Amino acid sequence: MFLKRSVVLLAVLAALLFLGHVAQGVETDPVVATVNNHEVRLSDVENARNLLPSKMQGAPLRDVYPVLMESLINSRLAADKAVKLGFNETPEYLHRMARISDQILERILLARHIEQSLTDADIKKRYNQVVERAKTQSEIHARHILVDSEDHAKALIQRLKDGADFSKLASEQSQGPSKSNGGDLGWFGPGEMAQSFEEAAVAIPTGAFSEVPVQTQFGWHVIKVEERRAMTIPSYQEAREILANELSGELGQKFMEQLRAEASIEKKSFEEVVKALQN
Repeated sequence: MFLKRSVVLLAVLAALLFLGHVAQGVETDPVVATVNNHEVRLSDVENARNLLPSKMQGAPLRDVYPVLMESLINSRLAADKAVKLGFNETPEYLHRMARISDQILERILLARHIEQSLTDADIKKRYNQVVERAKTQSEIHARHILVDSEDHAKALIQRLKDGADFSKLASEQSQGPSKSNGGDLGWFGPGEMAQSFEEAAVAIPTGAFSEVPVQTQFGWHVIKVEERRAMTIPSYQEAREILANELSGELGQKFMEQLRAEASIEKKSFEEVVKALQN
């Protein structure tokens, strides 16, 4: 089983490496190891790092290089052995490789479609739309007290009406992570908070607190709006990559919807699958 997994893993790495070579050019991708006449290149190491857990992907390449190198060497050795044993001709291997091939082709197709469809003019247009929206919006600096029941929140609102200090009350009563700094949430803009929280904060006058509890998926909130300011508008260069990624996602989704609309698709529900397995 280990050898079979290694063969599939190596195939994934090789496919990712192929895509990297197309973009980078082999001449900029030095050989970093040779295993039984098979070359291991720097892009292999970099692509292997991209397969690490997200918390480790940000580590400097120098720090993870030795571990990744040994892993790639082990995978290459295991793959060679698996091929000698004929595992690359088994139905299990061929089925998994077909699935991997589908995924790679999908990524290449979407990448080519986006590359041909997305223009600088599209990104600039989206940026201008964002700027126009930002002119009518503001950022809010707020505090909150988070509790697990509406009655508790109502009792806290009454204490605030009686003159209690919001920051002190948040430090004593809040069950959220901002408890340690008096419930201070800092600044946030449109779309950064739960919808009901944001709508309530927008309606609260500066310096005031919510007179009715606000419910979100996290619990019940009492909110105080400390300040308001105009939205900070990033420069085009600062926003370009984010907007390009946003537009790329939209183009990819629209393209797949078009393919589905043009295709003949038959699918079974989960219940039908369970029934078929029971028969």
